[in-house]
Amino acid sequence: MRQSTLALICAVALIVILAYSWCGRNLPEVPSRVSPTPTPAPASPGPRAGVTVATPSISAPSATTTVATQTPPPEFQKVAEKADPAIVELTVFDAKGQLLRSVTAFYVGKDGLLATSHDLVADAAYGVAKSPDGKIRNVTGEIDFSKSSGLAILRAETKTGVPVLPLQKTTESISVNAWGVVVGSSLQHKEQPLAGGMIKSLGADPKKDTFQISGTIPNDAAGAPVLDANGEVVGIVTAGGKNDIQPSGQLEPLLAAIKPNTAAKWAAAPAESTTPTPASRVGRKVISNPAPRYPPEARNLRIGPKTGSGKFRVTFGTDGLVKSVQTVESTGQPILDRAAISALQAWKAEPGATDWTVLVPITFQP
Repeated sequence: MRQSTLALICAVALIVILAYSWCGRNLPEVPSRVSPTPTPAPASPGPRAGVTVATPSISAPSATTTVATQTPPPEFQKVAEKADPAIVELTVFDAKGQLLRSVTAFYVGKDGLLATSHDLVADAAYGVAKSPDGKIRNVTGEIDFSKSSGLAILRAETKTGVPVLPLQKTTESISVNAWGVVVGSSLQHKEQPLAGGMIKSLGADPKKDTFQISGTIPNDAAGAPVLDANGEVVGIVTAGGKNDIQPSGQLEPLLAAIKPNTAAKWAAAPAESTTPTPASRVGRKVISNPAPRYPPEARNLRIGPKTGSGKFRVTFGTDGLVKSVQTVESTGQPILDRAAISALQAWKAEPGATDWTVLVPITFQP
């Protein structure tokens, strides 16, 4: 009896062992899902449903991620340098002598003819043009402007002549895919050219219709010339925005209409008084304006991009002599401020019935 019982127990134990062994071979491999340490696994036909799998390595590259560079070819750096002497900082004032704005213009005639955007000077009563060499010339006003193009021709006083930028001589505009660069005043922008790009659209009439370049033009570039690889002006940036550029051909009828005795006038200049006093205007013409000299003792100063330029308010008395000079914006160097004030104190203007003031920008370059 005992032997039969023992045999039965052994048989049951053997069945349990065999059953456990058989079930173990069919259990799912749970550890591969819950293991806290990721381990390399053979490639599977695809991700399981409900599981998000990040696979950046197989993402298709986007066509919009590649941006074409707008850096002009190296030769345009020389174009900008050659054009620099003829591009000026034009500062305009209202009838009270208060500063309105400083903008870009460029010489198109050796007798002081300037081209810029009309909208920049339409509300001005007085103006001065400062060249990169430090010379400041009185601007007597607009000679003519075009309502259709928004371009204007002004006259600056000069006895010795000025450097000019040549206008494109051909009757056709530059072709699509040709390079053009915007060059501003180096007194306002140290990095030149300001913008560059390939011509991407032209109008039906290359002498009248605006065109655009692919590069982004700064908002303060209105009035600046657009030059081609030969250094010729092919267009002028207007104040209307949207990167619209007026072709240089729009200047031709304005220049052709100018005679040697054509008078220039500011639209906002106060009317002449009917009294016998000939110069009883609130603001009057500056008749002597020697440029400040760079102090020799300042040669060792490190003049950075944020120093060396300032603005000064000059007050003239009824006799035309300077009564005071105030620093509105320092050059960043006391020695340069003193040199500017010393030079401005020697300025002279037309006599008049009242005192008047003018804001003068000064830039020192070693």
